[in-house]
Amino acid sequence: MLFFTSELKTYNIHAADGVMGKVKDLYFDDEKWAIRYAIVDTRKWLPGRRVLLSPSSFITLNENDKHLEVEYDKEKVRNSPSISEESAVSKDVEDSLIGYYGWSRYWTGNMLWGSNDRPLAQFPPTEEPQPEVFDQQLEAQSQYNLRSEDETIEFKVHADDGKIGTVADMVFDSEYWKLRYLVVQDSETYTKEQYFVYHTDQIESVDWFERDIYIKGTLAETKNVTKYNSKDMILTSISRSNRP
Repeated sequence: MLFFTSELKTYNIHAADGVMGKVKDLYFDDEKWAIRYAIVDTRKWLPGRRVLLSPSSFITLNENDKHLEVEYDKEKVRNSPSISEESAVSKDVEDSLIGYYGWSRYWTGNMLWGSNDRPLAQFPPTEEPQPEVFDQQLEAQSQYNLRSEDETIEFKVHADDGKIGTVADMVFDSEYWKLRYLVVQDSETYTKEQYFVYHTDQIESVDWFERDIYIKGTLAETKNVTKYNSKDMILTSISRSNRP
């Protein structure tokens, strides 16, 4: 199913033994635009820690009750590698989390989640790659960066010959946990709601420092698409268009 990332950030996260917190932010990689981690706001019971959970740990995304169920209890999360709220999520941090939880190394292999197209398969935590395989994994790991969904909102979106608007939201699918669409508010109609929707495959390049996203095509071409006067119909419309 398709969901807005803004909606997911209103969901509670349910551990095996109770509510853990809420989704505070999402980290995605800048190569495949897949959501690699949910950042959990755990200040009520685990202050001073940045808790990252991979979609590999998700069991159910409950749309009716607005919660995301994960397979761990709070003690498992409490004993996970400590990441301060101020520190960056480095490659070493990712490796330590993967070693602790047993998540798959998504940057290896040719599929969206390494050797799988979905983030469900895990490897045994005791499994260690051979030295030559580990070197290959390090090289693959260095080819991507993690980006914050929260910080990407309000990036400027451009066509080849001018500005289209700004990122107002993103759409992901809950099967592959991949960002599929950008929801862009028209730069000419900031006084009222009007949105365009672009598939992430249409992105030509991103300047992460200057906060600019470039969509393939001219302004005339990129704006010659369905316009939405509110976000309410976007998911229904694009879900219908994706049906076989």
